[in-house]
Amino acid sequence: MRCELSNEAYTLKVTKESSEIIVNLYDRVMDFEWCSAPYVYRASEKCDMGTMRYEKIEASSLSQEEDTIHVQGKLAGLRLNQTFTLPQDRGFMEERILFSNDSNARIRLEGIETGFQVVVSDITGKPEIPFTSDTLIAIPFRRCPTDPRGRINEYSMKELLTNSGFEKRMRDVLFFEQMPSRHRYSEGWAWLHEKYVLCLFSFNQENMRFSVLSSMLSDESISLRFGGACTVMGEPSALSRVDPGESVDLGIMRYQPIKGDYNDALYAYRSMLDEFGCRFPERYNPPVHWNELYDNPEFAGVSTPGIPARSRSSVRAHSYTKRMILAEAEKAREFGCEALYLDPGWDTRFGSCIWAADRLGAQKDFVKTIESDYGLSLSLHCALATWLSHYVATEDYTSFEDWPIESRRLDKDGSPLERSVCLGSTQYLEELEKRLLKCCEDGVRFLMLDGNAWNDGCWNPNHGHPVPYRFEDHIRANLHIVEQIHQKYPKVLIELHDCLAGGSPYRMTPIYYKYGLKNSFDENWGFELMWDPFEDLESGRAKALYYYNMACNIPLYLHIDLRTDNMNCIVFWWYASTCRHLGIGGTHERAVVSRAQIDAMKTYRRLERFFKRGIFLGISEDIHLHVLPAENAFVLNIFNPCDEKRYLKGMVPADRMRIDPDLWYIREGKWGGFDQWKKDFVVECEMEPWSTHLSFFRGVSQ
Repeated sequence: MRCELSNEAYTLKVTKESSEIIVNLYDRVMDFEWCSAPYVYRASEKCDMGTMRYEKIEASSLSQEEDTIHVQGKLAGLRLNQTFTLPQDRGFMEERILFSNDSNARIRLEGIETGFQVVVSDITGKPEIPFTSDTLIAIPFRRCPTDPRGRINEYSMKELLTNSGFEKRMRDVLFFEQMPSRHRYSEGWAWLHEKYVLCLFSFNQENMRFSVLSSMLSDESISLRFGGACTVMGEPSALSRVDPGESVDLGIMRYQPIKGDYNDALYAYRSMLDEFGCRFPERYNPPVHWNELYDNPEFAGVSTPGIPARSRSSVRAHSYTKRMILAEAEKAREFGCEALYLDPGWDTRFGSCIWAADRLGAQKDFVKTIESDYGLSLSLHCALATWLSHYVATEDYTSFEDWPIESRRLDKDGSPLERSVCLGSTQYLEELEKRLLKCCEDGVRFLMLDGNAWNDGCWNPNHGHPVPYRFEDHIRANLHIVEQIHQKYPKVLIELHDCLAGGSPYRMTPIYYKYGLKNSFDENWGFELMWDPFEDLESGRAKALYYYNMACNIPLYLHIDLRTDNMNCIVFWWYASTCRHLGIGGTHERAVVSRAQIDAMKTYRRLERFFKRGIFLGISEDIHLHVLPAENAFVLNIFNPCDEKRYLKGMVPADRMRIDPDLWYIREGKWGGFDQWKKDFVVECEMEPWSTHLSFFRGVSQ
């Protein structure tokens, strides 16, 4: 039996031959056949004797209706429902896989691997002729915030096949490692082939998954498996326990051919996320924060050579007082900030989330004071259960004892884990909800949820969470906190750290995961690039923020230490350009730099709508545009974050900017302009070391 469908992007033929499903995927945009081989169906299942491996689909059948081909069958005891949809009015194909358990017993898969396969090299790793010049680049992170200096996630076909991939593992709470793997995974991939790009995008809000590339070795050649679905990091973990009658939806894999380059692939991925509701709201307008942490002794300025009789928490009466915090509010006003952000210190003990009225006065009164006297709203950092339970937080400092005893974690043997509160326990979640709602009731406008990393599991049967406690269970517990707050206070902005990596530079979950759902969080965290933002820029780690914005309209929040900045304010402007919600703090030791930063803030506040809500376009890593098409106006930022003078050059087609091409554009600044004949916006300039430049353009009618 054979089914066939076509649209403007592809012609797909699916044929059942004996026990195999043969797929032919012809790319009509590139005039290229990506696959003419059996579709890969693999799975491994836990059983009493060890692991059972499956290499093919059983009892398969094909059917076709309108723009969709259906494949049905059995894989590892689960019912598989697979669809390939080729919309007649869209230039892509989407694949979806749904597993169901129609047996009478729980099925526990250790992993799955499905997808298209294509022979790309001989057995030595020498690429076949059609693929010799191909390059594959991760989306969104060509550069990750955790990559060593100089590393980029861009691979020639030979590099991809002859070097090992990796999978992230959590060695301990807040500690990570990378294990060798034949898989490479990301939210998406850009497969550059001649003048085209094959985009491989995954998306699923129910079960965490990625777009995975895998090498497959035979006696004579190496194939690359792409698309489909593949287990990495043990996810999607829902497949590890599928009870009778349950189903597991693996979401979509989108295949999209485009004529263009890597930037075009990033924009295509961003467009897909927009389509699925993963973008900032139309009136998004977060307050610019002043973070008191950098000038306040509480977090890094208290230490001891011995064992004092008084607890670490008692020092807050000297290191975190109302007088000191109001002095920070004055700095916030001087810099033109809109909100005072309080990092750890505002609560009674670390992670209690109870306002320290004995030191700071009543919370409602404090809110009124900073609003009336300084023109500021109040924002709070909230350290959640994983961090307050971790050994990096000293025993006499955290609020472990302030939480219900019933919320404490148990290990596999049912023994209590020392000083450890379970974030996923109903007892903790209910009490946390009360405390955070009290803060919102008192006038808090922003909450950062930090310290929410994976807690290494919990086996307490009385917590209301599944046992064993999986990644996905932990993620949903995090989301539950946000949902409960937003149900009552929908206008309170909530930034949620990565639900597995927490306050670290790592990103364990997809950048879009759970955003855009009802009552979900408002912002992602900027990868902990807050401690030495100058060095992060110099090392290349901060370039991850650029690629994030190229591929995603979900706002990033980050506060930065202005004490690391230079006279050109390159630190300020880099993070202002790449973080839609900006926070600053720290008084530079040179007064002339502080004055320059205050002037920069005035410019930022005048143009902030472009940085908060504009279309982000990248001419290169160091040339950014922020465009508001409705105003026919945009901001240009140029950076030279290195020790040498550089000549920078680049262009972007004017139609990409979505502005009226038939207007004259007035420039405020030195660099950038339109090539009237090519209809491009062009930048050419020579930049001094560690310098930055801003120009503002606005269209004027005749």
